[in-house]
Amino acid sequence: MTRRVSATDASVRTVLGRILLVLLAYGGVLLLLGGLEEYHAIDVLLLVGLPMLLSAWSFGFWGALVGTLASLGVSLPFVPPDQYSLVLWAGGGYLVVGLGLALWRRWKNPAVKRMRPGTQLVFKRSLNFALMIDHEGQVLESNDRAGEVYGAPRRIWEFFHPDDQARVREELERASLRGEAGPLKLRTVSQSKELIPVELKFVRLEPTRQSRLLLEMRDLSALAELENKVREAQARYRYLIEDAIDTLDTGILLLDKERKVIWANRTLEKFLGVDREEMPGLEVRRALASAKPLFQDLNDFEKVIACESAPFVFTLRRNDGEDERILEYRSLPVSTERYKGGRIDHFIDITEKQRLERILQEKTQRLEESNRKLEEFTHVVSHDLKEPLRTMAVFTQYLIDDYGSQLDEEAQDYLNRIHRASLRMRHMIDDLLKLSSIGTRQENLEKLALSEVIEQLREDLKARLENVALIVPSTWPTVYANRTRMIELFGNLISNAIKYNDKPEKRVELSWTSQGAFYHFTVRDNGIGIEERYLNKVFELFERLNPRDDYESTGAGLAICKRIVEEYGGRIWVESKVGEGSAFHFTLPIQVQTPSRNGAAPVLVGQAH
Repeated sequence: MTRRVSATDASVRTVLGRILLVLLAYGGVLLLLGGLEEYHAIDVLLLVGLPMLLSAWSFGFWGALVGTLASLGVSLPFVPPDQYSLVLWAGGGYLVVGLGLALWRRWKNPAVKRMRPGTQLVFKRSLNFALMIDHEGQVLESNDRAGEVYGAPRRIWEFFHPDDQARVREELERASLRGEAGPLKLRTVSQSKELIPVELKFVRLEPTRQSRLLLEMRDLSALAELENKVREAQARYRYLIEDAIDTLDTGILLLDKERKVIWANRTLEKFLGVDREEMPGLEVRRALASAKPLFQDLNDFEKVIACESAPFVFTLRRNDGEDERILEYRSLPVSTERYKGGRIDHFIDITEKQRLERILQEKTQRLEESNRKLEEFTHVVSHDLKEPLRTMAVFTQYLIDDYGSQLDEEAQDYLNRIHRASLRMRHMIDDLLKLSSIGTRQENLEKLALSEVIEQLREDLKARLENVALIVPSTWPTVYANRTRMIELFGNLISNAIKYNDKPEKRVELSWTSQGAFYHFTVRDNGIGIEERYLNKVFELFERLNPRDDYESTGAGLAICKRIVEEYGGRIWVESKVGEGSAFHFTLPIQVQTPSRNGAAPVLVGQAH
């Protein structure tokens, strides 16, 4: 492993070397004086002045002071006592000469200039690389961080990448002329041969051109690594997004602000028969030129080339023998900064959708025609059936009234049965007409207060409500509905509650609440109740609540109620216990717009008041 030498270690070694050199100089003087047989005081003072000058040159002011004291101490043993005054005068001269030498060297050589203690500490401990250099790039001093990484180079370009050294020289020259240069991003090489990207800046420390400069460099290794990771992540996500878009059934074409192709997915390649690998960089007209013959209407091709902002549908011919392809074109502007002014074109295949819409339209037309014919047939048949039934009912009643006394009891029973059956058949036909008309005819809606419906039912069912306690709430909601349908709905439920009640004190209770987006209505009675196995069957057509002859019914009333409620978007259900009564619940939306089954008329339910 390569040993890293810090700037502090190098500085310590330099100081120790200078101290050793001064000591050797003093040692040499002592040896020389000891070897002389005769000498004068002036000779001694001149000899000991030499190491003092070396000390002043090496260590500046402090070197001059310490060297003066050391020289006086070395000279005293060799000078007679009567000449000690000469030694003192020589000491003063030493100090003056030493201080002058230190000042001259400090002025002449910027390398010996020192920072203030606080500034020196900041310089040494800075996390950035910091080097004190002269105008020729020679390193005068470096901080701890720079020494650890780059060692002790003589000139700064020694640790710069060979391709960046010329640029460093240019920046150094610019800083010497203008006072500073940078910031600039370059590459350096550590003493362990690692490449370190840095951002550097030169600052001239004195006003003269040949003065010292500070080179500060910020390590960009962590930032470069992070940028590489971001680029890799962006590339991964880009490929992921492109792969995902490639799987779409929609053709995608990305254009820049000059309408040149940036990217296209495989679906577009399939739709238009173009090679998407050759499209990027081409103007859109040139990129799609090979697809032009496929357009049934060339105006549609021009709209695509012009990036028509309004969506439109166009047809393409196909060379594979299959049916024509129908596409919907949509062009959306790009608002991101990178591709601002560009557009994203969508080519949506609606061939199957158009086919299904045509089939649905044809089926709807056939269904409407069938419903119309069925309605006509129903009315014709019902009229033709009701007329003979009316005749049967009338003539059986004539027989009973005019010839009843002449018939035996069995014959009278037969006539009564025929009469009741004809009446029941007429009622069944009427109920079937009501049931078939729900949702097939356009109905007039009105703002309907349900309190008015209940009052009308009180009047219509007045005879049947005798000896029946009808309990109703004091307030009712207002809905947008057909009056006849609401009368049928509430009337059937109230009639059933009366009809299937064997109690001496019959009671029918109506109530309602508001639950979220629905009104919840309840018609409760204390009648005979319904067995649990019949709870889901009672709403089926021709299912009678009780098959006994005492309770004649067509079995269509609850089916009509169910059809009305569902047509309005609600639901209906029943809760019951045999012998205790039943509670019929149904809901109607507070506000909804639901088309009827054949789309003939919307049904609107309004707000409560």
